[in-house]
Amino acid sequence: MSHVLAILIILLGVAFLIVVERKGLGMMQFRQGPNKVGLKGMLQPIADGVKLFTKEFSLPYSSFIGVYLAGPFLCFFLSYCVWVVFPSFYSTSRFDLPVLFILCVSSSHVFGVFLVGWSADSRYSFLGAMRGVAQTISYEIVFTTIILIPLVMISCLSLVDFRVSGMGMFLMCMEVFLMWMIVSLAELNRAPFDFVEGESELVSGYTVEFGGAGFALIALGEYGSIFFMSMLTGVIFLSVGSGGAISNLMFSVWMVLFSYFFVGIRGSMPRYRYDLLMSFCWTKLLPLSLSLLAFYFCLGILF
Repeated sequence: MSHVLAILIILLGVAFLIVVERKGLGMMQFRQGPNKVGLKGMLQPIADGVKLFTKEFSLPYSSFIGVYLAGPFLCFFLSYCVWVVFPSFYSTSRFDLPVLFILCVSSSHVFGVFLVGWSADSRYSFLGAMRGVAQTISYEIVFTTIILIPLVMISCLSLVDFRVSGMGMFLMCMEVFLMWMIVSLAELNRAPFDFVEGESELVSGYTVEFGGAGFALIALGEYGSIFFMSMLTGVIFLSVGSGGAISNLMFSVWMVLFSYFFVGIRGSMPRYRYDLLMSFCWTKLLPLSLSLLAFYFCLGILF
């Protein structure tokens, strides 16, 4: 029952993250954003959810129907099953090797993107899926290398131990933190690296043939991943120890601030070029991350 309640709370938070992004982008562009449903548009997520889940779900004539229906559910499931590793001090059970589980699930998320884009039998959705697959696989390597650096420094694989340690990785390795934020944007397909839904090129990318409940599940999965990445960033790089209520409050503040960071980047930076993004990964980030991993590994051995 507690796990079901936790998932419902996360879903509610993700729904309001969507309306926060819309309101934030509106303020950055000197416009209103959602402001009709409820007080200042605060009930907009509920209205959007009712509209999407009661909308007619149409199937493209030439689509692979079974895979077409399974794709959005897979994206949604993979985005929320990873929350079982949430580092709570009040949990009665602890998840073994949570970091390895995170890496496995994040690597599997590419299958959901591919199935969504391929099953619709549309050239635009297929091209968007191919971009997403290539981008995710490329940056997954750098993502794994970067997350290993704090593990080497703290010598554990538990997120709870990260929180208990109170080690400020942000202060100890700022260059790793900066690379982490760049890779997070690429992993989540967020601006300025949102090439899978380049409106001028791919007409919303791999989700172009989805509407109603299918689109809602894909959107919830995408924003759920943003929320989870914000939590993971706070745990690994800005842990403040296990000081009770103050620690939990700071942990929540970091989650919210990093979520706002992803919104602010979308409203302030133009889209990058796809070939430059891939070149940046293989020729700049990957050699640098491997060098930093070797450096901090040697540093851990010496000290």
